[in-house]
Amino acid sequence: MTRDEALQKIKKCLALAASPEAHEAAAAMRQAQKLMEQFGLSAEDVSLADVEEKTAKARNATLQNWEATLCTVVAKAFGCQYFTQQHSGWPMLGHSRRERSFVFIGVSPAAEIAAYAYDVLARQCAKGRKVHMAVQPKNCKPATKSARGDAYAMGWVVGVKDKLPVVEANEKNQQLVQRYKEINHADMGKTDPVDRTKGSKVSHRDWHDGREAGARANYAHGLSGRGAQKQIGAA
Repeated sequence: MTRDEALQKIKKCLALAASPEAHEAAAAMRQAQKLMEQFGLSAEDVSLADVEEKTAKARNATLQNWEATLCTVVAKAFGCQYFTQQHSGWPMLGHSRRERSFVFIGVSPAAEIAAYAYDVLARQCAKGRKVHMAVQPKNCKPATKSARGDAYAMGWVVGVKDKLPVVEANEKNQQLVQRYKEINHADMGKTDPVDRTKGSKVSHRDWHDGREAGARANYAHGLSGRGAQKQIGAA
């Protein structure tokens, strides 16, 4: 039996230990204690076994302001925390390139739902951003188009924010997630996002168009099959 298998068995035993049948509850508790002693596991280890990480691929290798903001919004909506990391991807022809991922951390199933929600929303936002850039004047410089696209995307994130669930903070879960990060990612550095709108010729209209589009976004597409309603109700 591996350590992870033991953790799962201990969790089942602890669930049985809540049985109204005294003999069954006592036997389950003894089994849980025996396994914890055998594998050198503490009560904290058992609690932290409920915390998981789920990864979502970023749209850009460089951390963009709109993507970081979207991650923050999604993580908060589903009671998670997140961090970002770069790594080497391997596209066709064997040439490596830098890619970025977002890792959501939460008490199961929150992390999986958050990662999926981010992926759904980021694809919708990136598609709208691309269309917005395409309708800019032909004499518009590429850097200006990118900046206007980013302003649109930031507005889009603000627009979709009000459509996401408002989950009441679960203090116990938050403490577990924070403790998990301290143990597993204590040396995690900070990456500042790039804001390409500063000093560029963007207008409030770019942001406003994005906000209107974000308010029409369908964040719930496909989430029902991933326990979203269960998570929202249980948080």
